[in-house]
Amino acid sequence: MEGFSINIESEEVVKKMILVGLWCIQTNPGSRPSMSKVVDMLQCSIDDLEMPPKPTLSSP
Repeated sequence: MEGFSINIESEEVVKKMILVGLWCIQTNPGSRPSMSKVVDMLQCSIDDLEMPPKPTLSSP
């Protein structure tokens, strides 16, 4: 692809979006962030974000 390049800034944005997305799909609703928290997470540095807890899956 001509003219296509991935720079460090783009890579950080992608990593941040993935991390925030993982927070948003937690199986425990109490672990999911509010929309205002999501906005804050997207505006902060990737270094300030925590890894989400591993979701616990259970069968009924």
